Amino acid sequence: MRTTIDLPDPLFRVAKTLASEKGISLKDFFTEALQRAVSQPPSRGHRMDLPPVRSVGGKRIPVRSNVQLAELLEKEELGKLR
Repeated sequence: MRTTIDLPDPLFRVAKTLASEKGISLKDFFTEALQRAVSQPPSRGHRMDLPPVRSVGGKRIPVRSNVQLAELLEKEELGKLR
């Protein structure tokens, strides 16, 4: 099956270099990497607490996800515009 995936340039360059070093095509490199990723069971119970982040008011709050961090950063940027 053919598909298109947008990758960050630095990640693509590393993947291309690693594939070349292994002497395989980029297609085979990505196929192997994806096969390894989907064959591993999801890890559970290994949650790592992220460090607390200071909010705009200076209160320390724990951040539990990238989504929560993005929301906090967006609120901070909006606060700077006021």
